[in-house]
Amino acid sequence: MTAIAGLAFVRALPEVDSRRVAVAGHSLGGSLALFLAARDTALRAVVDFSGSAYSWRLSPELRARLIAAAGRTTAPVFFIHAANDYSVTPGMALAAEMQRLGKLHRLKIYPAVGRTAKEGHGFVFGGVATWEPDVFAFLDEHLGR
Repeated sequence: MTAIAGLAFVRALPEVDSRRVAVAGHSLGGSLALFLAARDTALRAVVDFSGSAYSWRLSPELRARLIAAAGRTTAPVFFIHAANDYSVTPGMALAAEMQRLGKLHRLKIYPAVGRTAKEGHGFVFGGVATWEPDVFAFLDEHLGR
């Protein structure tokens, strides 16, 4: 898996404290970040922007795999959506599963961005000033300085 190799590469860099690594992803990359955390217990935090917002309703298999991954991760996860994303259900369902299991997580659904679901899904790009303080506070809390 390329993401696993990329993570190993980053951890091997001399300027990286391999004990303080987090992953973040958007859309399919948000789902991938959760899958990585389920597999790599050394990760310290995950930020999932709009993970599976489009594909959640289309793929029962993906839903089941993500719910299972949420159950296996040991890292705290921050699920982020704009209110007008394609769907906020993935973040809500995965946060509920982590809550049920007593796992550290956070869910934040920000106000709608733009007028369409596509614009809401792109919140990660156009809403940096809005989400940045929350994401860095989450990372500071779980990675330390």
